[in-house]
This record gives sequence, structure tokens and C-alpha cells, in this order.
Amino acid sequence: MKKILYMASFLALAFASCEPMEDVYDELDGLKKPYTQEIEVTLADDDYVTIGTLALEVAKSEQETKDANSIKKYKNFSKYIAAADYIPMFLSDQYPTLETGSVADVTYKFYQGSLSYLRDLVSYKEELAAMESYELTNEDYDSMGTDSGQPGKYNNFDSNMDIASYLNPFFSSKYPDAVADFEVFVTYRFYAGGGVTNTVNEFWAYNGSTWAMIEKELPQVPEVPEDVEVYELVADDYDSMGTPGKYDNFGSSDPASKYLPIFLAEKYKITAPEAGDKVAVLYKEYNGSETVVKAVEYSFDGLVWAEYASTIMMSGQYILTVNGWVFDPTIIFTMVSSDYQMIVDYSIAAHGKTSDYPDSEYYYGSSGKYSNFDLRLKNRNTEDYPMPEFAGLSTEDAVALTMERMKEGVAALLTVKYPDAVAQVSGIDVFYMVDVKAYLENLTDGFYTLKFQCTKSGPNPEFTYIEGLPE
Repeated sequence: MKKILYMASFLALAFASCEPMEDVYDELDGLKKPYTQEIEVTLADDDYVTIGTLALEVAKSEQETKDANSIKKYKNFSKYIAAADYIPMFLSDQYPTLETGSVADVTYKFYQGSLSYLRDLVSYKEELAAMESYELTNEDYDSMGTDSGQPGKYNNFDSNMDIASYLNPFFSSKYPDAVADFEVFVTYRFYAGGGVTNTVNEFWAYNGSTWAMIEKELPQVPEVPEDVEVYELVADDYDSMGTPGKYDNFGSSDPASKYLPIFLAEKYKITAPEAGDKVAVLYKEYNGSETVVKAVEYSFDGLVWAEYASTIMMSGQYILTVNGWVFDPTIIFTMVSSDYQMIVDYSIAAHGKTSDYPDSEYYYGSSGKYSNFDLRLKNRNTEDYPMPEFAGLSTEDAVALTMERMKEGVAALLTVKYPDAVAQVSGIDVFYMVDVKAYLENLTDGFYTLKFQCTKSGPNPEFTYIEGLPE
């Protein structure tokens, strides 16, 4: 009887102890329910492996398989392997409980590639360095005879001389150990008559018994982008940097990246570089066994010189729709002083001066100084700056016109700020959400978010206003 009572008490305790667990299970079930959220995600190396694995599972072609493996191996995206094609599957896998309307801001590594022209520059310099070259000196001409009709008389050749009869013995003496097919790029002076002396560049080669001029062209100078200046460091440059001047090169303990930004800042400070200026720097580096030529591109951002990076960080916004995650190329920004000034400069160029000050205009109403649009009517249609389109309008209509002009000003800003804008990205329309501030006729501040759509891709893009101003 006692055992039965004990058993009943145990069962009662067991059932009672289950009730708290039911609350836990209910809570866990609740976590599985969909919910809307805005999240920020920065992909780590392991995430690229996950993405590559997910892509392999759905790959339907050899190229898709290759791309998936590339993501796993190099842990980045590129213009050939678009992030927008793969990040949606990652978000679906990692955030299965998010609901339609959720937004993810994803930061990832983007491989924009190396600069091919830099490789061409290095190859060109290496080819030149590998060539045997020699420029005749006054002493060389003198050694060939100084009498009238001989090279040493005026330290040059002329049309009356048999140049080969002079250069053949000269090179035989200068290069006594030359073997067949040995070549020299030679530079000498040639009197063309009429007081004109030209510099002649030729290739001469030894055929095993004699020297003779051969038809051969110099390595072709590589094509360099028009907006890039090429500069090759000289001994004085290395000396100006301190330690690199000891051997006129950089090394593992004294990398170029440590010195070049400072060197460029000093070199170009007098010429006052502008943001966007680019310089390709050719320099020498000791790699532990030999000294090699290298090239790197630096660009000026308005403050410092920054080295071109083949891999950069990029961000993209994704929205969860009824059809899954999709890339949202919408660009969102709040106008700052420089943006308002862009409109001022645009207005002056397009409509002439409408203000006494270089940082304001009243066609659109933009003010770089105050970082807003001044929409007060007292500044329109003044004696100094007439705007006849405002004449005769009611206050209501005049205010409406200032709003319309503000809208046009923001559209003008977009054309200047985003000259390479595209109408679509991966088949999705591109919108711009612009936060602006206005000083209104009633002397209060107005804040608006204007929405535009890029309806024509650059160059010379077009932007269409969608919404944002009061009706």
C-alpha cells in the first residue's frame, strides 16, 4: 500500500514538473515564427565557403560549378561572379525565420582586378633593362679619328662617312667576347646638313665575324590611361625617403607602401593635386634574391594618396519579397554641404548668377553655406536677379514653384554626383532616396525624402521624380 502511494506521488511530481518545460517549448516554437527585421551582415571567410557549398548544390552547368568553387577558394565576388546572384541563397539559409519586408545590408569582398597597364609598364621596363645599350661619347668619336672627314672632327657621323667601317671595329674592341647574335642598341649623332644634327637609334648585331645594323624595333611603349601620370623613382627620390636611399630600392623591411604616400604628398603639394588625380609609380624592390621593377597606382582622394587595391569592400541591400531575397540597388543618402554646393555650381553654369555669394543660388534655392534649400519668396525675382516666372503668381503658386525648383535641383545633383548611374542592376530598377532640408516661407525648417528613379543610364543619365514632396 505504501509503494502504491509512493508511486502516485512520483507520477504527480513528474506531471507537475512537465508544466514549466511546456513554457520553454512554447517559447522555442515562438522563435521559429516569422518576423520582420533589418539586419547588417559582414561576410566572413567561412561564409564564402557556405555560399560556395550552397551554390554547388544547385549548379546546373560546368561554369556554375567553377564559379561556386571560385567563391570557396578566393572568398570574394567579382564582376564575373556577381554577389547579387549568390547572397540571396545565403540569406535564405542563414535567416529562415525572417518575414517578407525584412532588409539585409550585406558587406562583402569584391575583386575588381589588377591593373593590366601596370603589368605592361613593368614588362616594358624589364625589356629595356635586358637590352644592351650604348651611346657614343665624344671620346668614342675621337678614337675613330679627328681629321677632316672623320667622326672625331665634329663628334658625329655624316652622309659622307661609311658608318659601318667605323662602328664595326669599335664594337669589336668594346665587346671582344661577343658571341653570335649578340645585340646592342646604339645611339649616335648624325649631321644631316644645314646645321642640323640628329640623334640616331639603331640595333647592331654580331653575326660571329662582323657587326652590322639590323632592322628591329624597340619594345612598344604600353598604353596608359589618359588620366594617369607615370613617374619613375630616381636615386634622389630614394635618398629623400631615408633608408631606401642606401641601395636605391625598397625591401621587405622597408616596403614601398610605407614611403610612397608620404613621398607623393611631398612631391605634389606645390601643384595642389585634386581629388581623383592618379599617378603610376615605377620603383625597384629587392625581393631577397634580386632587385626587380614594380609598378603601383596611387590616387588622391582630396586628403591622402591611396594605393589601388585589387580587392575592396562593398555593400549591397537585399529585401525579402514573396519570391525570396532580391538585391535592392536603391541608393540612400542625406545631402551635405558639398552636395548643396554642387547644385550651386550647376545653377550658375546653367542659369547664371542668382546671388551675390558663390556658395548660394536662388534658381533652385541651394545653399552650400547653410546646407539647405532657401525657399523664401523674398529672394526670388529681385531687382538684381529678376525671375519673371514668379511675377504675378499668388503666394500659394509661388511656393509651389519653389518646391518644383527644389525637386529639379536635386535631380540636377544626381546627374552630377552619379554620372555613371545605371537604370537597372540585375534586372531591378534603381531608385535614389535623398534626404533634403529646406528653409520655408514661414521661416521654419522642412525635411523631405525625395524619391527618384534612374530612367536612363549614364553617361548623361536621367532621373525621374517619384514622390516625397507635399501635394
